[in-house]
Amino acid sequence: MKRITVFVICCFLVSFTSAYGQQGSHLAVQYDMSFGMGDLGDFISAPSFRGASLQYRYAVTDNILVGVDAAWNTFYEKMDYDSYTVDTKTLSGIQYRYQNEVPILVSVDYLFLTDNKFQPYLGLGIGTIYSERIVDMGIWRFEEDPWQFALKPEFGLMYNFSNSTAFKLGLKYYTGMGGDLDTQGYLTISAGFAFSL
Repeated sequence: MKRITVFVICCFLVSFTSAYGQQGSHLAVQYDMSFGMGDLGDFISAPSFRGASLQYRYAVTDNILVGVDAAWNTFYEKMDYDSYTVDTKTLSGIQYRYQNEVPILVSVDYLFLTDNKFQPYLGLGIGTIYSERIVDMGIWRFEEDPWQFALKPEFGLMYNFSNSTAFKLGLKYYTGMGGDLDTQGYLTISAGFAFSL
């Protein structure tokens, strides 16, 4: 329930900001597919096909866009029957592992080829990420849910169908640092549409 509340608040903030956008701004809605790296990849090796992101951007110049991002990605994996050690406890059974990632970032993008229908871009986001890690095993549940400092480099491409609509494809790498968990990282492929406001 906590992760749903956090994501709804993020969506509200992005929507509220975009409602006051001026000419040259856009709102992108994207589907995300993610792959855990490092500690997250060791914890859950399966890719995540359950993700979505919202991006609001305001054009400061023709090439430079600033704005905010909010996303939600859910990772899941069922582990075989085995003996697992969590903290000082060793339990035998089938493990169900979940991890939810909710980043909230301030971002800057640099657009190339602004007079072209195809517009590649580079971006960088800085902010925070809420990580919720859950292990269910029989009647036992182990849970950690820290907030971490987050960075997100991004490379992408926008294809403009018209003055008001574009297809947006992005490759993002989220890194969460600090808190009770080790550094959490995951690579995300995002695809969706951007609408001028």
